[in-house]
Amino acid sequence: MEAILQTLQDIEGVHGVLLVDASGQLVAHGARSTYDADLLQQVSRTIVTAIDAVKLGQEDWESITTYFSDGKLLLRTLTAPGVPLPHTLALIADSRLNPSFATVAIRVALAKLKTALAARATGTVPGGSSVALPKPSPVATQSFSQVKGQSAEVANSGLSWSGFGDPLASSSSGVAVADPNSSALLTALTKTLARNVGPMAKLFVKEAVRKVCPDRPFSRDSLELLVTELAKNIEKPADAASFRKNVIGL
Repeated sequence: MEAILQTLQDIEGVHGVLLVDASGQLVAHGARSTYDADLLQQVSRTIVTAIDAVKLGQEDWESITTYFSDGKLLLRTLTAPGVPLPHTLALIADSRLNPSFATVAIRVALAKLKTALAARATGTVPGGSSVALPKPSPVATQSFSQVKGQSAEVANSGLSWSGFGDPLASSSSGVAVADPNSSALLTALTKTLARNVGPMAKLFVKEAVRKVCPDRPFSRDSLELLVTELAKNIEKPADAASFRKNVIGL
């Protein structure tokens, strides 16, 4: 995959290229020496956080372009057969980037990355031969097996919840959930809460989950307590009551 990313990095104006998974982990990258791996990992997490904010209002996004003082960040979503959750391709570029040329190059790279990710998921390489994939960690194996048994709708939709399937993984960047359905439930709660509090909804949900479930993964059993906690973030009593009514039956 690094070779595919290199074709994008070679475009004039591109400073770095990242492939990020749904949890914010850096899968592959190519960048100038000024962008070390730790910095790119921080950028990866920030990208996923920003995408989650977009998903509160637009689940089926395809591309995002953001601008800063001396450049831009181009984001493209990427799904592949056999890969439960979408990835994101990100380009860090300056004003020299030719938008039309970049669009074509990104489209070609996305097609190749899709094939590479699918091959990686199935343990094959082009031509049908098998390859030995690295042995996944126990946490990764648990998470994948849980997602694999769910419907495509549950597996491929929703926001990113770090610590999925791992009761010990609750951290400042995520919360632990008991199963895929619990993850989907948190997503539904967040999107409903966002109607009243905007992009801060996910942060409020994370804080409330840690308060309600300080020593265990979140599950549906804690829904009523979580809803009560989340309603405290809604200023108007009538809106808070409406929120409770809308989510308590999820």
